[in-house]
Amino acid sequence: MTYTLIVNYALAFLLSFLVSGNNLSANAGAAVGSRSIDYKYALVIALLGYVLGLWLQGTYMKANIVSGDAALVAMAVAIIIFIIGEGMKVPMSLTGSLYASLVGASFALGHIMSNAIFVLSYWLSLPIIVMFLSYILYKFLSAFSRISFKHISIYRALSILTVFLLSFSFGANNLGLLWALLGFSYRGLLLIIISSMMGVLLIGWRTLYRLSTGLFTIGPLTSFTVQLFSFIAMEIGTLYSVPMPVTVTTSFGLVGVGAAHRFRIINLRYFNELILGFIASIIVGLIFSYLLIKVI
Repeated sequence: MTYTLIVNYALAFLLSFLVSGNNLSANAGAAVGSRSIDYKYALVIALLGYVLGLWLQGTYMKANIVSGDAALVAMAVAIIIFIIGEGMKVPMSLTGSLYASLVGASFALGHIMSNAIFVLSYWLSLPIIVMFLSYILYKFLSAFSRISFKHISIYRALSILTVFLLSFSFGANNLGLLWALLGFSYRGLLLIIISSMMGVLLIGWRTLYRLSTGLFTIGPLTSFTVQLFSFIAMEIGTLYSVPMPVTVTTSFGLVGVGAAHRFRIINLRYFNELILGFIASIIVGLIFSYLLIKVI
């Protein structure tokens, strides 16, 4: 029992390190890419959002608590999938693979996650809704902003604000999922906070730079629009205990805005890689965790 607990904490530490660093670009990349904020300040704001979101709303992810070896296997599988993705240079969704692995492992143990159907429906519908609403809001604000250029500074300020909001929801949702797998213990909370800080400071700046320069070239209005709807999607997911990959919502928001520019501002090749990686993460997580539970 003690050995299993130690392994769970070790895996959670590594996962929260990877999740926090790997997803920093999705939380702050749009604002940095639009030159609304320097990446150093974005790191600080995002990290503050992570910690406060986890602390204040992390327990909303209580529907994802599992028993037995399901948590251990799911976390191990998610890490393996991430390593394989990095080796193949394919972006994988850690949160997507982790939840899919939880479902696969739980099913192998004779029961299914109570919110599995709802989560799947949310994953299928929300990105499309985010894309549509991002397109509508951007077109409206873009037309309004043509009247005066003074609104640019306002959108920069709003873009910075949404970095914090999106990071807050990410902490509550993605990091809250990991905390749930540790039974919402205070030791687990401290462990995830420390590992998240390390992930942001040690590897976060790399992914932040890569996404903000490699996926899109945008302005403050685009940054605000994308991050606003990503925050709303994440926050709604948190309230209903739905793990939501922030990279997916952000990417679809960019596509919605990109549609208003006939896709000139977005690297569609990189976007396609993100979506394919997300789908592959779910499929591999489900199958691998199921088989692993059956073997052991």
